[in-house]
Amino acid sequence: VEYYRQRASAGLIITEGTQPSAVGQGYLHTPGIHTPEQVAGWRRVADAVHGEGGRIVVQLMHAGRVAHPDNKGGLESVAPSALAAPNEMFTADGMKPHPVPRALETDEIPGIVEDFVHAARSAVEAGLDGVELHAANGYLLHQFLAPGSNRRTDAYGGSPENRARLVVEVAHAVAEAIGPERVGIRISPAHNIQGATEEDPADVEATYGALVEGIAPLGLA
Repeated sequence: VEYYRQRASAGLIITEGTQPSAVGQGYLHTPGIHTPEQVAGWRRVADAVHGEGGRIVVQLMHAGRVAHPDNKGGLESVAPSALAAPNEMFTADGMKPHPVPRALETDEIPGIVEDFVHAARSAVEAGLDGVELHAANGYLLHQFLAPGSNRRTDAYGGSPENRARLVVEVAHAVAEAIGPERVGIRISPAHNIQGATEEDPADVEATYGALVEGIAPLGLA
C-alpha cells in the first residue's frame, strides 16, 4: 500500500504483473487478483493511490509456461504447446529449469478467457481504475501469438489470425465486462524473449495486423 501510495503523483500507475488465476502465477510471491482476500488487499492500494490524487490500473499477467510449480503450491503450468520455456525460474530453493507445460485443450480456452474477465471484474470491485492485458514479453498471451511457442493445429494456432485469436477474444470479453475505456493492452512484437520467438518479419506484420484489426473496433484505453 505504501509503495504505491508514494508513487501516486506520477499520474497513471500500471502495477506489477498480477496473475488472473492461481495457475497463472509464474514467479515467487507475486500478487493475484482472483480471490476475495486479494481484492481486499488491492482495495487498500486503490484507496491509498486515489487519496493522493493518482490513478492505478492492474496489469493482468498470466505467466503460462514461464513458471515453476514450487512457486504456486504445486500447480501445473499451462501453455499453447507442450514446449518448455528456456532458462530457469527462481524459486525458494534456488534456480530450477522451467518444466514442460501442459498444452491447453481447445475446450479449456474459454476458461482462460473467463479467468481474465473475472480478474478484470475483481479489479473494478477493488476500486482500481482499470486493467492492462499483458500480451507481451513471453507470457501466456504472447506465447499464443508467437510461432516459436505456439505449435497448435486447432483454431488457436498455425496462421497469424489463429495465433492472434486468443488475445482478441480476451480483449473483447474484458472490454465487454468492465468497459473498453478501462482496458489497455501491452504487446512486444518480435521481442524474441523467453522462447516466444517471432523471427519472420512478414509473419510478425500479419500476426499483429490481425490483432490490431481484431481489437480496433473496441476503442480500448
